[in-house]
Amino acid sequence: MKRQFVIRAIVLAMLLMLIPAAPLAAAPRCFPDTAGVSACIDGRIRTFWERNGGLAVFGFPLASATEQASDDGPITVQMFERARIEVHPRQRAPYDVQLGRLGFDALVRRGEAPAAPDQPRAGCRFFTATNQNICSPFLDTWRRYGLDLGQPGVSEAESLALFGLPLGPAHVEQLGDGTSAMIQWFERARFEDHGAQGVLLGLLGRELGAKTETALPVAPASIGDRGGFVVVNGDQFTRLGQTIQLKGVNYYPQGRPWAEMWQYWDGVQAERELRQARDQLGINTIRVLLPYDISTSGKSAGKVTPEILRSLRELLQVAGSLNIRVIIALFDFYNGFPPPGSLEEQDHIAYLETLIGNFVGDDRIIAWDVHNEPDHYGTWKEEHADRVLLWLGRMADTIHRLAPNHLVTVGMGEYQSFWRIGPDGRRPVDYIDFVSLHNYNAADTARQLDELRTYTKKPIVIGEFGWPTGPMCAVPGYTEAQQAWVYRETLRQSAGRVAGVIGWTLRDYDPLLTTRWETREEFYGLVRPNGTLKPAADALRDYPAAALPSVVTTNLPLTTVEPKTAGDKNAPQIIQATGHSVKGPFRRAWLLLGGQSSFGAPIAEAFIRESERGPMVVQHFEAAVLEIPVGLAVDPGSLEQLQIDILRASMRVQALGEIYVGAVSAGDRGQYFAAGAHKIGNPFQNFYRVYRGQWRFGSAISEPFSEIVNGVPTVVQYFQFGRLEVNAATGNIEASRFGRRAYDDLCRANGQ
Repeated sequence: MKRQFVIRAIVLAMLLMLIPAAPLAAAPRCFPDTAGVSACIDGRIRTFWERNGGLAVFGFPLASATEQASDDGPITVQMFERARIEVHPRQRAPYDVQLGRLGFDALVRRGEAPAAPDQPRAGCRFFTATNQNICSPFLDTWRRYGLDLGQPGVSEAESLALFGLPLGPAHVEQLGDGTSAMIQWFERARFEDHGAQGVLLGLLGRELGAKTETALPVAPASIGDRGGFVVVNGDQFTRLGQTIQLKGVNYYPQGRPWAEMWQYWDGVQAERELRQARDQLGINTIRVLLPYDISTSGKSAGKVTPEILRSLRELLQVAGSLNIRVIIALFDFYNGFPPPGSLEEQDHIAYLETLIGNFVGDDRIIAWDVHNEPDHYGTWKEEHADRVLLWLGRMADTIHRLAPNHLVTVGMGEYQSFWRIGPDGRRPVDYIDFVSLHNYNAADTARQLDELRTYTKKPIVIGEFGWPTGPMCAVPGYTEAQQAWVYRETLRQSAGRVAGVIGWTLRDYDPLLTTRWETREEFYGLVRPNGTLKPAADALRDYPAAALPSVVTTNLPLTTVEPKTAGDKNAPQIIQATGHSVKGPFRRAWLLLGGQSSFGAPIAEAFIRESERGPMVVQHFEAAVLEIPVGLAVDPGSLEQLQIDILRASMRVQALGEIYVGAVSAGDRGQYFAAGAHKIGNPFQNFYRVYRGQWRFGSAISEPFSEIVNGVPTVVQYFQFGRLEVNAATGNIEASRFGRRAYDDLCRANGQ
């Protein structure tokens, strides 16, 4: 019997060698010798299991694979001891197989608060996205395995795709069997240090149960369910006679927000980002904002160009192909609101006739939003709200006339604005089809909605809500944990009160490679610049909503307009030492006023903050903090010296030397910091002169003396704006790293 089996096996193996490899049709693999394991793995799941770590990473299957519903059509889900594997057949390999976030799910089930932020540590890998380190021995295991994305060896991107980000520091925790071990939580796993046995992955699949659930609560739609304009029925929306909920995000492409979305349209990028949003968040709606003047200079105001129509058509095509519908906000960044009968109003009506006339029968459009937050513009705030209200009503009437199949709304920034009576006796709730409330006060959501409900029986949509997660360290509370709370609380309080929710926004805008500065507006996204989801995304993902397939389809080629970068002296330059950029006047200062030797590398992107001198753009470098007034134009000129003079006149170096004198011992302060003028010491004179000392360092406020720096006696001299020191190892003169110290102090002061 054994000999016959061997012969048959050889013949079978030879036959199999003649058949082309087909990983999607791999034979089932069972585990008959393993007690309690009756399920097998098959097809794409088996291939994935075997290629990406097998038993050590995923464990044994706990149940057979089952088919689950998603907005992407049916998906196959199978639970393992240490992971949940999902196959999305509509996605291209290797992205057709995805892992559930079991580590994150387990912490949520336990009700654990987000871990306190850590600081980068030597020998560890620090992740700014979660402010956590991975250190030995977990770092070795994390780097050993990864999803096979076709990259050489096991890349960091592949490890990140498999295990996700660290969610907290390594710590001792009691395991389910009563023993204790050093563990660390990741988005998709729990690492456990079992001493002589090495690092093992926790049995999260067993702990969470073998039940397989759909990751996305979006019901699939058949071809017969396609089409049907969204209509109002009482306080709800319906489509084809069925009540629906809108669930979406306000959308700007990463790196191309505001007018740049349309100036540098990228249909391929939009398709990629909206597909991710559909797959990972289950959205069925997006809201986009269309400026009245795409150029933002008045040169294209009111012009419906072929380029704008092409971009809108591509956007609608992308959305429709993903079963997503669109709300288009008009007249963004416009503050005119002309009176009835004026020539400017006639221009507005002609603009609407041309624009909307191209889309009147398009069921991919839910609604036209007349204006984005008109009650936050200067005209309203300057006691001319009546003029704004009269204009809003006339534009709403025009859109109703032009597009009877589409709904009309106005996205108001303040809930009280919806029932303010205009000169024509009407309130916004009278001439819009549904309310689009912008609410950034999560704790007050229910009260605002209930008061608003007393003025209207129409559907209410929260058209904007959210919270920024940066700039990092700039403002207390701008954290991912706070953003997650805002999303959870807003959705909790709005439950049963609204007909839809639309978050602000889908992605962080990521100004790294643009000429924009960092502000809080750059960080409202649910998706980080590296493509990973923030914790707040889970709250929106779990909000139930059905797909909204449309009938109208197109097959346009997706186009891309590459951004125009500024001149060489303004364009962002990435400094490899830290991965941050210098741009605009900071780049020119870097090039002309000392660069690495004088300032050190940038340790954060330039961001805007308020000061006693007004809004300032601030950038932290290792050895200095530079700031310049917002909007200050620095003419590059034709002569280098002209640039230097302008930079020195407009850019200020923060007085870090005076700030950190307090750390000097009292004895040294009394001996070396006596009142009166101090001469620049012998070791520092040449460095001070070469690097424009009076501007860069200011006046000396001490004599040279020996101070303990990083545990080493070091000759230093303090100046108003910094400190110079003699490197004890090399003898070189260096600027002390007070800029990094100031940034660390800023982060600590803001609880980050």
